[in-house]
Amino acid sequence: MDSESSPLVRSSELWFDDGTVILQAENTLFRAYRGVLAAQSPVFKDTFSIPQPKEQETVDGCPLLQVHDSARDFEMFLSALHDAGYFAHHPVDGLDTVTRFLRLSTKYDVEHLRARMVSILDAIYPSSLTEWLVRSPPAGYAELDGDHFLALNLATEYQILPPLPGIYLECSTSPIPDIFASEIDLNAKEMCVAAAEGFSDNWARKIVQGMLSLSDKRLCKTPNECDRERLSLVLHNGIPKFAELFDCSWRWDDSELCVQCKATAKKEYDAAVKKLWVVLPSLFALPKWELLHESENA
Repeated sequence: MDSESSPLVRSSELWFDDGTVILQAENTLFRAYRGVLAAQSPVFKDTFSIPQPKEQETVDGCPLLQVHDSARDFEMFLSALHDAGYFAHHPVDGLDTVTRFLRLSTKYDVEHLRARMVSILDAIYPSSLTEWLVRSPPAGYAELDGDHFLALNLATEYQILPPLPGIYLECSTSPIPDIFASEIDLNAKEMCVAAAEGFSDNWARKIVQGMLSLSDKRLCKTPNECDRERLSLVLHNGIPKFAELFDCSWRWDDSELCVQCKATAKKEYDAAVKKLWVVLPSLFALPKWELLHESENA
């Protein structure tokens, strides 16, 4: 780097006066501790174990190591490695931050930091239907338009597989023009469109049609009235979209169904949605849920 056009500056956030190594990212210098870095990163450990030439460049008597990373990203990364309580004071605020930490934690093989970023994606896109229905982003996390498409690319690039079905599901709820305008690959776009327009309707209609034929004449004392009420519910709510099947807006408790039919309808609907969740990965050409988890733990 041409120091005349880009003078070197010391980081105001990551500079320990008694640090034992200087790292340079772009034109920013960081003074850190070799032991801290080596203990958490096999990559740094191997780098520090290589004998250095006597004429190695130094700064303030410390060896200088150049890295090819963004200064902003590297500062965040080093700060997290040197401060066990870093995330208590700097909560992950969005997918952009997840991406930055995930990129560097993977590059330098910092497993605990990578695991933290993966856990955030797992929380936003759970692989359990029970967790999906009550999911919420971590405190301080803000979701932005287009995040689902970015998350799809991120999970694919770094082989974070369990959240992928949920990410695809969310992508498929976007307007068709947005899907085609996104930066996901063509095959992913086609699957999202298919979910939005094709097989989603088949599943939705199958589930709704099942709801229309639930009256058990042996248990229901008002089968005709309950049949009309079920039809009214369908006409009022319409055929739910694919993702809405998992967050159904049917209002069973507010309906005029008899107690038995209300309980049966909810039970049957929940059972149908559970079946759909089981096969959800296959709808996006992904392995079964169990295999997605096995691949992550391999």
